[in-house]
Amino acid sequence: MTDTKTKIYLSAKELFKERGYSEVSLRDIAEHAGTTIGNLTYHFPKKEDLMLRLQEELYSTFFHFVDAEITDDNACDLLKSSIKEIQEIRSTNMFYYKYIVNIHEEFPSMKTELLEFRKRLVAFYRKIFLTLKKTGIMRSDLADADYENLATLVSHLTYSWYQVTSPYYDSEDEVELEEALLGLVRSYLVGDNRSRCKESQFS
Repeated sequence: MTDTKTKIYLSAKELFKERGYSEVSLRDIAEHAGTTIGNLTYHFPKKEDLMLRLQEELYSTFFHFVDAEITDDNACDLLKSSIKEIQEIRSTNMFYYKYIVNIHEEFPSMKTELLEFRKRLVAFYRKIFLTLKKTGIMRSDLADADYENLATLVSHLTYSWYQVTSPYYDSEDEVELEEALLGLVRSYLVGDNRSRCKESQFS
C-alpha cells in the first residue's frame, strides 16, 4: 500500500508532466492525491520540496553510470549507454528539463545539488574520454585539457539543451539531445581505430 507522502509525490509528478510545474498548485496536488492541503504541507511544506525530491530522483537514476568503474574495455559502452540514458530521462521528464533554468531561478536551494551532480558528470566524462584517448579510440594529438573541455561542454549541453532549443524549433525539425551529443563526440573518434568502439555505436 502506498503511503501518503509517496502518493502525494506521485500525484505531483503526474500533474507536472500533464500541465507543467508552473501550472500546478499545491491544492491541485492535494486534490489529485485525495488528501487535504494541510496533510500535503505537512509532508511537503512548499512546491520547492516536491521539486527537490524530483531532482534527487532524476539524479540518482543516473548515478549508476556516474559511479561505474571505467576501464579500457567498457569505456565505449558506458559512453554510448550513458548518452542514451540522458536522452531517456529527459524525454520522460520534459516538464523539468525544458524549464530547468527557470526552475533553478525560482527554487535556489536546488542549485547546490545541481552543481554537485554536474561536477560528478564532468569527472565521469573526462575519465571516459581520457581512457578512450589512451586506447587510441579518440584522438591522441589533442591535449588532455581539450578532453576536459569536451566533458564540460557535454555537461552544459545536458543541462540547457531543451531550455535553449525547444522555443525555437518545430518538433519535427528539432535535433534530439542524444543526436547532438553523439555528433559532438563522433568528431573526436579516430576512424582507423573504431574496431574497439564500432562506428555503428555512434551513428
